[in-house]
Amino acid sequence: MKKYFLCVFLIVTYFTGYVFADSKDSLSIHGLVKNPLNISMQDLAKFQSTQVQLNEVLENGNFRGVFYYQGVPLRILLEVAGIKKNAKNNFSKSVDLAIAIRNKKGSQIILSWGEVFYRNSGEILIATAAVPIIPHKDCKGCHSLEFYKPLIDQLHRNICFPKLVVAGDLYADRSLEEITDIEVIDITPIINDKKEPKLFSKQFRITGYGIKPFSLSDISQYPRKNMRLKKIGEGKGYHGILQASGASLKQILENAGIKPDLNTVFIVSAPDGYRSLLSCGEVFLSPSGDQIIIADRINGQSIDSGGKFILLISNDLMADRWVKSIEKIEVISISNKALGLAQELKAFASKNVTDISQGK
Repeated sequence: MKKYFLCVFLIVTYFTGYVFADSKDSLSIHGLVKNPLNISMQDLAKFQSTQVQLNEVLENGNFRGVFYYQGVPLRILLEVAGIKKNAKNNFSKSVDLAIAIRNKKGSQIILSWGEVFYRNSGEILIATAAVPIIPHKDCKGCHSLEFYKPLIDQLHRNICFPKLVVAGDLYADRSLEEITDIEVIDITPIINDKKEPKLFSKQFRITGYGIKPFSLSDISQYPRKNMRLKKIGEGKGYHGILQASGASLKQILENAGIKPDLNTVFIVSAPDGYRSLLSCGEVFLSPSGDQIIIADRINGQSIDSGGKFILLISNDLMADRWVKSIEKIEVISISNKALGLAQELKAFASKNVTDISQGK
């Protein structure tokens, strides 16, 4: 652990003097960070890099090639910048933060803090170079030249760097080229903690952008998903293996009429104010989205303590985004207008900071 923090310190020290300098083509990292950065392509090349393969097929079926991408994990860059939550927020954990990434064309996608920091860091890169993976054979025996030549041409297309690469997604819509701006943001409405004698909610309500609000007190109408999870929290460490059973969050949201929108997030919260944020991309584009469930049974028993329903994210390496006693799921679209409104609301937040913990 000491070596890890030493490495981060040395990176910050090494780049002091020019990553903070303005650059026309620099990548800006700002928002809720301690050290806002402007990093050039030359600066990025000085970080230790990693390589991933990305099979670039968009959700609409368009093929954009197969490449080895070389780059710096986004997590490393954010750790150099340092996360700094708003002191006026009454929830000091980072699990409700979002990361907005924009490019020169004005496109924007949203990542959750959890999918960057609770997964292996090599899955999300800021790429600086790419090598196409050329097939060893042609496919004249199965397709016409008219069919496969445009596909081969994609392997030689011009790629604009730096590029966000989300290697774990089934579709490559979130792998954004020529990015210029990374902003750490907190768009969660102010939620006052309630000192409940017993944390419990018999139902949860789904509200927000693009849907008619409704409540669920029973999820038995949804196909049942069963899974085993290791419970490991940042605070209290390993707490055993759970047998969980419930319904897919993705299917619940689909049935509510939610359609994939890469600027939408979901805030899942409990009566005491504990909450976590999931991006639409990690729920709908990543295969791991099918492993996010609303559980109503743990180890074969109905949940009678800690709430009737629990959000469980099986592919997170830490359990800190799990939410006991789900009371609300808010659907929020992060546009410039929505972000501005959220910031105005936070100006009226209480000055008393309370860290709410669900025992992780």
